[in-house]
Amino acid sequence: MKLRKLIEELNLFERGRVSTEVRILGIATYIQTFSTRRTAKILSEIHSVSHTAIWKWVKEFEEKLPISTERKERNLIALDETVVKANRKRYYVFSAVDVERNELILMRVYPTRNYLTAKSFIKEVLKYCENKPRFVIDKAPWLKRALESLKLEFEHETFRKA
Repeated sequence: MKLRKLIEELNLFERGRVSTEVRILGIATYIQTFSTRRTAKILSEIHSVSHTAIWKWVKEFEEKLPISTERKERNLIALDETVVKANRKRYYVFSAVDVERNELILMRVYPTRNYLTAKSFIKEVLKYCENKPRFVIDKAPWLKRALESLKLEFEHETFRKA
């Protein structure tokens, strides 16, 4: 369940002048900052976009996968990390989706992926949970190690290309 593949399957964006990678970074940055203008300024290092375009991307995204910022009881959360390449740099977009509600809980952009970033991300996800949910992950060792260190239940599911 890679984020890019999910976005393509949900047909979230019509083809446009801006790549899917830049749009993913834009949505993730917006979720971190909650400011379209700040997001546009940050993205300007990669690709020039208006704050209005970012707002449209976020609205299109939310129509297909609602963003939930409420603290709730959650049973199963899918964690994923996607590598996005832009301007010859790699960015790692971590996402958490409440599987039962089909809601995006959190999305963050990191300059690196490792045990510490995974653990930091999971701790932040838990702030949106009233309980300790079970997690679904792929074979990413940094996610597995972080969940084990936090003593959280998880199951491994291989997300393969069809």
